[in-house]
Amino acid sequence: MNINMLAGYQKIITILLLILVGFIAKKRGVISKETQTGLTNLLIKVVIPFAVFSAFLSPFDWAKARTGGILIVLAIVFYPIMQFIIGKVLYLKYPQDEDKKRLFSFGTTYSNAVFMGYPFIQALFGKEGLFFASVFNLPYNVYLWSIGFAQFTRQPLNKEGLKNTFTNPVIIACFLGYLYWFTQGFIPAGSKAALAPVWDVFTTVGGANTPLSMLVIGSILGDSKIGKIIASKEVWYFSFCKLLLIPGSVFVVLYLTGARGWVLAIPTAICAMPTCATGGILAGRYDIQKELAVSLITFTTVLSAATAPIWMAVILNAVK
Repeated sequence: MNINMLAGYQKIITILLLILVGFIAKKRGVISKETQTGLTNLLIKVVIPFAVFSAFLSPFDWAKARTGGILIVLAIVFYPIMQFIIGKVLYLKYPQDEDKKRLFSFGTTYSNAVFMGYPFIQALFGKEGLFFASVFNLPYNVYLWSIGFAQFTRQPLNKEGLKNTFTNPVIIACFLGYLYWFTQGFIPAGSKAALAPVWDVFTTVGGANTPLSMLVIGSILGDSKIGKIIASKEVWYFSFCKLLLIPGSVFVVLYLTGARGWVLAIPTAICAMPTCATGGILAGRYDIQKELAVSLITFTTVLSAATAPIWMAVILNAVK
């Protein structure tokens, strides 16, 4: 990795300012509820998939392939172990309610990788960082809708959820991008020239990922009714585990086992993101601590505006 430290810190400040712009725009009524929903759909279905695919529009090289392979293997092992350890250690005795234990375990294991993690990583590390984040995240959705779903809801493995995983635009973009990256050497030079304007569209649209995502996150924060949430000790404990303890533990373990560069940076960055919104959706559908689930999503998103840049600074210093 070759990251300019000053440029990295400037990016962190830019991200915080973009969030602030979104926050102010929401408070002043510039971003309405309908606009916020529309922008979120645009990001999930168009902008983020375009950004992910464009990250694979680079020449193939074996060193990059090797690092990507290591990250995939790491992720395959990572999520089941994380889910087991978190459930058996962090939330063994607190909270005492079993529904809350399952909610906390699910929310701590599965981060908001796509909506928060990708834009942060893209802003700080560019297309190469987004490339490796996309690769590391491939097993994420499979585990979320299989062992994660089963553990949280106590339901059989959900075929509909798995189907949604493999028809997810971001996952499709990642698979297609990986396929193109590996096979581009077989494409005739004339065809590559003809495809250049198409790739430019992917790159241009994908470039809107970070600013749009941060504006939406700022608008979400502008919606938050934070007073009631702050009073909950359970929410504070969960947020400490999710945003500080887990990414810190992952960073230390990987560092002590010799991981450096992308293999250290990407898992730490993903773990440092707030809890995924899927937990709130499942909690609502299966009536499992619905209000608490929304509180966990809201509060970790609010706090991550401060903690995520700190982790990015730690990663910058560790992998420079």
